[in-house]
Amino acid sequence: MLGSRFLEALPAQITVFPREDSDIKKTNELFEKITQLKPDIILNCAADTNVEGAEDNPSLALSVNALLPSLLAQAARKIEALLVHFSSTGCYGINELNPWAPHSDFETPNPTTAHHKSKIYGEDLIKDVGCRALILRLGWLYGGSIHHKKNFVWARIQEGRIKQELQSDPYQIGSPTHVDDVVKQTLHILEHNLTGVYNVVAHGAASRFDYVSKILSSAHLEVKLKPLRFIRKAKVSFNEAAFNEKLAFMGLDIMPLWEEALETYVQTLLKEEQKTKL
Repeated sequence: MLGSRFLEALPAQITVFPREDSDIKKTNELFEKITQLKPDIILNCAADTNVEGAEDNPSLALSVNALLPSLLAQAARKIEALLVHFSSTGCYGINELNPWAPHSDFETPNPTTAHHKSKIYGEDLIKDVGCRALILRLGWLYGGSIHHKKNFVWARIQEGRIKQELQSDPYQIGSPTHVDDVVKQTLHILEHNLTGVYNVVAHGAASRFDYVSKILSSAHLEVKLKPLRFIRKAKVSFNEAAFNEKLAFMGLDIMPLWEEALETYVQTLLKEEQKTKL
């Protein structure tokens, strides 16, 4: 999803490597392709996002979220390119001093799941290589068209149309963030030639319950939403919310409020649906 949105934003400036090239077994081939192409910027949009699956198969998460970024960092160092890598605000885990406060990007990560440990390991390997790198920690990412098979927002709208009652978790909070806003913010950061680690999330925090409730209301659906604590295999932190402290300090934070961005996105989906019916 993230890669396709960058491609749409910069169609003439991006060379896309197919998903199969990210196979860790083909590291030499990928390294050669990148170093021969000699791009100014390497955008790593590849990620294993199966949080539950990583508990049973941590090696897969490590290969995609850690070993692959390390390889890309080595290629970036050789050709003096900038590596842009995307991580997760879920890596912060639990702040014992203030457990419900949104996480600052000055905070030390304390991951609680195999998935998030693999993401932090990837960050650390990039830093160890010593290339120029921009690492962006993202929130609850959503976006894409109505045809995207993993479109969380559209799936909730579809459920709301056929069910009288839905369930959602009020006990986990995060920062719902539209992928297109991440693309805009990333390009804005690149214009200022920054490196380092930054949070990139929409402003404000929401529970899963709040998130789904806003989706339904934005789609003008009157559905009963029942609060329910979800039991998960992965010990995901109850607080994945964050704020863009570093970007705000530098006057570079252009992210919107999560409610406004989500409502606009839902209207975009509904308009897209209408066009498909014409």
